[in-house]
Amino acid sequence: MSWDAPKAIVLLAVLGLSACGEVSNTFEVRVHDRAATRAELRLCGLEVPLARAGNRFASVARSACEGEGEILVFFSDRPPVSCRIGYVTLGAAQGFRFVVKDGTCQSV
Repeated sequence: MSWDAPKAIVLLAVLGLSACGEVSNTFEVRVHDRAATRAELRLCGLEVPLARAGNRFASVARSACEGEGEILVFFSDRPPVSCRIGYVTLGAAQGFRFVVKDGTCQSV
């Protein structure tokens, strides 16, 4: 069986598109405040707790939809702080990193 270039390109494109559903995104927030108790990713109608390690909360999640979301950082002594996540693109590996300091969230 012989392959010509156009057929090979089409096959590679189909295989590449089928792999898009397996792409993961990273979400991370560093909090410089001991009163932080937990953080939660809200995206695609889901609420996913972020794992904590020291002053860092993080998660890796597959792209299940396209859209915007947020990470809420909760504190023991005040209302949560929201870190707005820009547009999550289905099939694109993206990293979202934030720092919460003095009651505000900044993208880094």
